[in-house]
Amino acid sequence: MNAPISIDIRGVQLLERILGPVRSQMRRMTALTSRALSGYARAFSTPARKSGQMRSQPGFAPAPRPIFIIGAPRSGTSITTWALGQHPNIQPMPETAWIAVMAIAAQQAYIIGSERGRYSHLSNVGLPPEPFLRRIGEAVDKVVNDVFDERCTRLHGNWRALGNIRNEPDHPNPEMMLRRHSRDPKTRWVDGTPLNTEFAWGLATMFPECRFLHLVRQPHEVVASLRNFDAVGGVRHDINDAIQNWIDHTRQAFLAQRALGAERVHVARFNELSADPRAFFGGILAFLGEDWSEDCLAPLGRKINSSNVEDEREKVREAVRNNDLYRKAEDLYRQVFEWTGEETDEAALDELRTSTLRNATGRRLIG
Repeated sequence: MNAPISIDIRGVQLLERILGPVRSQMRRMTALTSRALSGYARAFSTPARKSGQMRSQPGFAPAPRPIFIIGAPRSGTSITTWALGQHPNIQPMPETAWIAVMAIAAQQAYIIGSERGRYSHLSNVGLPPEPFLRRIGEAVDKVVNDVFDERCTRLHGNWRALGNIRNEPDHPNPEMMLRRHSRDPKTRWVDGTPLNTEFAWGLATMFPECRFLHLVRQPHEVVASLRNFDAVGGVRHDINDAIQNWIDHTRQAFLAQRALGAERVHVARFNELSADPRAFFGGILAFLGEDWSEDCLAPLGRKINSSNVEDEREKVREAVRNNDLYRKAEDLYRQVFEWTGEETDEAALDELRTSTLRNATGRRLIG
């Protein structure tokens, strides 16, 4: 039989002497983190100090011009990403998620680097948030281009020497090319990650020359798709959860429309993608300032990531006929297309900023 365990009181006292300072340090770090996050929205909601307060001016290369697709999931983001990626100047990308994370982490890092005035590294010289975040955006752009080059190399080998590039004959999607010619400049990239919708202000700040595409699909069609989302590896939604999902994403994207204006946000109807794809992509490319490319229509013969909802749409439409939540979705759908974008809405910009920072608050950067 094991003997009872006895604890020498001197050992306990020694342990307390060792752990006491550690616990104190942990409490202090927790308090600092809490104060930083509580001041997060306040610091970014006040007008930034002008860079003229610095004696030197940061020098920048031409700003990256990425394209972010925002709006509700199941609204054609995958096929739009691949179709735009056939353009000679646009890279197609898989969903990233990490870029939105970087936008938030960069803002948290700026707060921490500026929270103690002249005793903090960034605020000591009066560095405003805009050039700091833009530098992070430059680094992200370089990583994206590095990864794209590696993808091309893995798929095509020495692609720079190939001239015209084609997928292998047994490729499951032969018209979905990373590159169509070795001389394609591919200076821009398109990211269709749905998460980007929540962090549009952070992305717009990190990439001052980026553009957003708000893809809008009728809510009952998205609901039908989300109810069958498990068919393509997603999570199946019940009707009210699917409606709320559509409302949350569309409301946030609509906020970006009003905050950033028509110069930075283009609204495209999902049904035009199949009804008149030439007009759909023609409008997008004109907004982006890119020449028309017939190659953008090449992938449209295939469905991507489809949950096959044709039979479900009318069932869902009937099921939501008297649903109060769905009426809110219909009202929001109407508002999105009534928006003219002639001028930005300062109140919407404040709300977009606050919403983005609220999403970041409480998400620990370290530890």
